[in-house]
This record gives sequence, structure tokens and C-alpha cells, in this order.
Amino acid sequence: MSVLRSTGLIEAPPATVGAALRHTRTAEVGLAALGVNGRAATRPAALLVPGDEIVFHTRIARLPADLTTRIVRADADAMSSVLISGPLPELRHESVLAEAGPRTLLTDSLHWTTPFGPLGRLADITVVRRFVLDVLAARIAAVRELAESWASRPIVVGTAIVHKGQLLAQQRRYPAPDAGRWELPGGRVEPGEDEPAAVVRECQEELAVEVRPTGRVGTDVPLSNGMLLRIHAAELADPTATPKAVEHNEVRWVSADELAELDWLDADRVLVHSLRDLLAEAQLRLQQLGWVE
Repeated sequence: MSVLRSTGLIEAPPATVGAALRHTRTAEVGLAALGVNGRAATRPAALLVPGDEIVFHTRIARLPADLTTRIVRADADAMSSVLISGPLPELRHESVLAEAGPRTLLTDSLHWTTPFGPLGRLADITVVRRFVLDVLAARIAAVRELAESWASRPIVVGTAIVHKGQLLAQQRRYPAPDAGRWELPGGRVEPGEDEPAAVVRECQEELAVEVRPTGRVGTDVPLSNGMLLRIHAAELADPTATPKAVEHNEVRWVSADELAELDWLDADRVLVHSLRDLLAEAQLRLQQLGWVE
């Protein structure tokens, strides 16, 4: 199997870079200068999720090369895809993120198997490798442009409150277009306020409970209003407290199996796979403690 890697430093945190990696613009626009036309085949949403497919049309050495890949991972640490149809026996793309002070180190790698025996290996050496390096460099440039343009956006925090292996969701009362849909509690980070403090304040205002932030969940999500949604995990400071629907129609606890059944706001829906992973980890901890079977 052939492997090529390219790296780049980006002036943005990993969760923001992870969002840029997931954005359809990276596939549809970032590679256009190389004559590679990509489009999301599964759905038109801005951020890709595991299971989404991307169709690429290009030419290598003047020969058409069309292929379809499927996203298998998309989170704040990495994104990866695998080939499901195309001229190669095997193709795997991986993007790994590492915090480097205020910046993020992006390592982009492509793993592939060349067909046609010795002739294919010759073409690999003389043509394909140069093309792959150009593609990786173009992808990193596209991701850098997006991530750095988002890095200075105002932040909106969302809160994934987990209790007994379930997630708290709340149903919107207004505005009219969003009424009846579900979301995570949260809101805008105020001037002079850090994100964990905003999480605590928003949950007090919206749910009348105290929470304790415990970490981050998934990638950032760019919003159409020019802000950036950032999800924090949290737990109830008092496990016996009951969250109330102060500003919403209702609140409810949902299991991992129920997540996909809710009509989430679009910004929250693209994080459902990350929320499912969060609940799986919580369920595993409960099992290790002997609290559930």
C-alpha cells in the first residue's frame, strides 16, 4: 500500500479546524483548482457526518478517475473516509488534529493500493504521487482558510447534560419556524465571560439547575448568523435536581437509541453522532461501576 502525508499549522483551535474539515466546501471548492470536482452525494448539509458520501470527478494523466468515498469518522480529533467505488482497489483518507499551543497541527494522509501490477506501480511513482501531494496541499489550504475565518467568531455554547446515561434535550417554544424542534440548552458567551461560566449561567436561566462542565463534545458548528456553536458536556451539580422547562415547551431525558428520533435543530443534528458517543461512554462508566447491567 502507498502512503503520502502532508502537514500544516492552522491558527485556530482543533474543534474549529475539525469543523472546517467536515464542511462540504472543503470537498466542493478546495480542490477545484486541481480540476477535482467533489460534491456531497448523501445530503446538502454544510457539515458532513459519518455515513455521508462524497463523489469526486477528476483526471489523472488525462484519464478520467471518478470515485466515491464514505465518511467513517468526523470529530474534534480526526476525520477519515474510505473508498466505496472507483478505479482503485483500496483508498483511505485520514486527517488527524493535534493542539500546538494556540494553533492546530493538521496531518493529512492518503493510503491507497494501485492496480495493474508493475505498470500501475510505475504510474504511481511517475504521476499519482505528485497528484496526491498536490491534492493534500490544496485540502490543507482550504481547511486553513475556513478555520481561520471562523476562529474570531462570537461563541454560542451548547450543553450536553448527561445523567444516568441519558442526555437532556429541550423543545423550542419560539420562534415560529423552530417551535416544536429540539435543541441542547445554551446561549451566547457574554463579554468577559469564559465558556464554562456561560454554560453554568445558561443552564441556570433555561433549566433552573446548577451544572458542572466536564469537557468538550464534537467539533464546532458554524452558524448562519455569523457565530460559532461550541458544545460542552456537563453533569448536574446536584444529581437529585430536576431540570425545568423555564423558556421551552418541555425538557426530557433521551437515551442514545432515541437521539435520532428527535426533530433536532440543524445545528444540533450534525452533532448527534458525537452525542451518541458521549452517551456510550457514560453507559460504559455506569456498567463498570455496576450501576447498570
